Amino acid sequence: MATISFDARKLTGALNELVKVQIPETSRLALNEALFATQQRLKSEASKVFDRPVPFTLNSFKYDKGKLEGDQMIGRFYIRDEGPKGNAPSRYLNPTIKGGRAYRTRFPRRLTDHTIVTQIDERQTQALERGKVLAPSGRSPKVRRNSYGNMSQGQYKQILSAIKGGKSSADLADVGAIPFSLRRGYAYIDDTALGHDFFKRRFKYPSKPGIYKIEGNGDSVRLYRVLTQITTPQGKGNFKFFEISEETITKEFVQRFQSRILR
Repeated sequence: MATISFDARKLTGALNELVKVQIPETSRLALNEALFATQQRLKSEASKVFDRPVPFTLNSFKYDKGKLEGDQMIGRFYIRDEGPKGNAPSRYLNPTIKGGRAYRTRFPRRLTDHTIVTQIDERQTQALERGKVLAPSGRSPKVRRNSYGNMSQGQYKQILSAIKGGKSSADLADVGAIPFSLRRGYAYIDDTALGHDFFKRRFKYPSKPGIYKIEGNGDSVRLYRVLTQITTPQGKGNFKFFEISEETITKEFVQRFQSRILR
């Protein structure tokens, strides 16, 4: 017969230490590792869903590390809710997550809400119709693109400066020639103005409203559409942010917690 004896106080003391210290600390470390793994997976998925996303978008997935609140270990995962010029990733990514009308950035908002231009037939219009956005013209040789395929910020600034300065299709009719100030400028031409005899007579009929780059003078003047006015598109809701986050955090936390407990 073998006799086994033990000190119950020492055993319960070790268990209390495990419950009070080791398990909460292990939970915290496992949760932080799971949050980081989720961040990396979302970056990877975003690279697949979006067309050449910029680093600012890929780096917008953030998390607060786990901390003990009462008897619960709490961590928070979110999308950055602030950005330059008011273009927060949480806002412009929302339609890709939940669906609905695409987010209108500061550029089209300023043209719609704060800029009035005069068209060639003397109508005063907004520099962009409500409910519309401007998309870089795909084949235009005058669109300056960055390495991600987007129009450069410098060109956006030049366009906004020209349009805010009152450049419009009315200026094109000045003595049948392009005024000197417009020879390398931009003008917003709406759908009605495009049907004016001035355009039909001098140019190959530009069939779509938008922002045009003006080059040349007199008979050699040329118009190049750089931004095309389109109806604000609808987000597809095809970026599964919540589903990916929940699945990855749950899976990674359980695996990492178990691994640390076994160690």
